[in-house]
Parts: sequence; C-alpha cells; structure tokens
Amino acid sequence: MGDQPYSRSRGIALAATFAALISVVSPISIPLGPLTPVPITLQVFIVYLAIALLGPWYGTLSMAIYLLLGAAGLPVFAGLSGGGSTLFGYEGGYLFGFAAACLLGGIVAGRRAETNRSDTFRVTVGSLVGLAVIYAIGVAWLSNYFGWTLSKGFALGALTFIPVDLVKAVVAVPVAVRLRWSNLQLPVNTRRPLAAPR
Repeated sequence: MGDQPYSRSRGIALAATFAALISVVSPISIPLGPLTPVPITLQVFIVYLAIALLGPWYGTLSMAIYLLLGAAGLPVFAGLSGGGSTLFGYEGGYLFGFAAACLLGGIVAGRRAETNRSDTFRVTVGSLVGLAVIYAIGVAWLSNYFGWTLSKGFALGALTFIPVDLVKAVVAVPVAVRLRWSNLQLPVNTRRPLAAPR
C-alpha cells in the first residue's frame, strides 16, 4: 500500500491538512515576558512532521497555505494574531522560515531510506537542517527589525528556544519515522520521485 504512486490531489489535500494543523496549534503560545518578545509555540513540532512526511514540495506548500491564511487576517499565528502586521512584524522571519525549512529540510530527509536506522538518521538531520534555517532567517529578521546586533538577536531569538526545540525533535522524529514506515500513503514512501508537483 505504501509503495503505490502518489497523486497530486492527495498531496495537496495533505498539505492543506498540515496547514490546518499548524493553524490550530500556533495560537497556543507561552510568552516569555522580559526575556524575549518571541513566545514558545508548537509550530516547530508541526514543521518537523511536515519535513519528514510531506517531502520538500508539499511541505513547503503546507506552510505557504498557512502563511496565506494568516496574511488574509485569520488568527492563525501565535497569540491568535494574524494579518500583514504580524507576518511582516518581528516574528515574520520565523514564519517565512517555516516554508524555507520545509523545502531544505525536506530535501535532506527525502524519501524513506532502506532501513529504519538510516531513515531515522535522515529524518533527524533533515529536522536539524530545518531548525537551523528557521533560526537563521528568524534571527536575521528579528535583529534587523529591532536594530540589534546578530549576537543579541541570537541570544534573544534563538538561544532560549534551542533546548525546547530539540526536545520537540526528540518527540517528532520517532513519530515521523514510524509513520514513514507505516501503510499510510505519503509522498515520502511511494515509488514516485520527490519532484515538484505538476
């Protein structure tokens, strides 16, 4: 079942499902008060799953749908916010970073490997690449927005979150690998190469 060709309509539906998932969990946030303006959310956890399960193209599509929903004014960003003021505000780099993370991390994670162990390694590296991309774009954007140095931006926009996001990866990776090896039809366990959908 899991080795059957994957249809574009199924991929788009799955991308929309993940856009809905991240929209649901994003408003659940823990503000850190004076430590940093950026709150703790479950967004990165969903990004990890998208990287591992959707592949680069449908994963990126899922985040693009999510960003469009937020840009349209729906309260799908952290703290039940939405609209262009949030998308292009101080958190914007992280939001756009989600899409870039799915693209680059999804390329690294790729299709399911030949063995469970090698697949776990592949998904882990893909997730870490995705996380690095989110931090790189998010910190640069945050620093530019507030006129901070990159070191201050890293301290306030990344350092506090690294342990939390690594714990999310510890949970997300085995879940994702289990799903990659299940009978679910996913873009990453089919015969069709992970090319851009046509």
